[in-house]
Amino acid sequence: MATKSSKTPTAPKAPKAPKAPKAPKVSQKNDHRTMILEAYMATLQREGNAPVSVHRFCQDLGIGEKDFYMAFPNLDAVEMHFWKSWIESIIHAVSAGKEWSSFSAKERYLAFLFAFTAEALEHRSLLEQRFGKLTLLCRPSSLDGLKNSFKDFAGDLIQQGMDHGEIARRGALGNLYPEVLYIHWRSVLEYFLKDDSQGFDRTDAFIEKTVEFAFDLLRTQAIDSAADLARFLLPQIAHFGGKS
Repeated sequence: MATKSSKTPTAPKAPKAPKAPKAPKVSQKNDHRTMILEAYMATLQREGNAPVSVHRFCQDLGIGEKDFYMAFPNLDAVEMHFWKSWIESIIHAVSAGKEWSSFSAKERYLAFLFAFTAEALEHRSLLEQRFGKLTLLCRPSSLDGLKNSFKDFAGDLIQQGMDHGEIARRGALGNLYPEVLYIHWRSVLEYFLKDDSQGFDRTDAFIEKTVEFAFDLLRTQAIDSAADLARFLLPQIAHFGGKS
């Protein structure tokens, strides 16, 4: 009797595993950008002055000038980028809060300013060094990038205030509102850097009273707020004036 073939059927070949995608190369430009930024700000804080030249800075850092110029167009742009990124990080953090969507425009601005002064403590010595002797009339180029980011934030905040009747629509005059809030922010920075009160309590009071006044101006007449602000500011002006 013929026997059937006892060959075991060949098992199907397992499909080839797909090739793993190549890991993206880390951008050397971004690496150098971060390295340059950190080294520049460390030099600024340690020495009290910016690096004297790109050539010397690159020598100290151990990179070529080409690496620097691929990351930043000049030395001034490094500090400008630092302050711009800093204010944007504060705006992002505060606007990501759970209660942000329920805040009025004034409450959002107050939340931002209190977050700003809290973060400013981390860089107080550097802020004093760079901006402590400046007045509102000064326009440091290092704040140009920060100013643009702040005004974008202020523009959104003001639009929300107009949509909810918190801020009056005044035609072309309304286009100046972001600039007004930027000037106010500069006044908060200036006051904060002069404040020597325990826990910077006077800065908190300055923020609350000036924001109340500012939003009264943006909404309607400001007689009551102006009087309250004047009663607060006069003793402070006398206090700071006596120190000079």
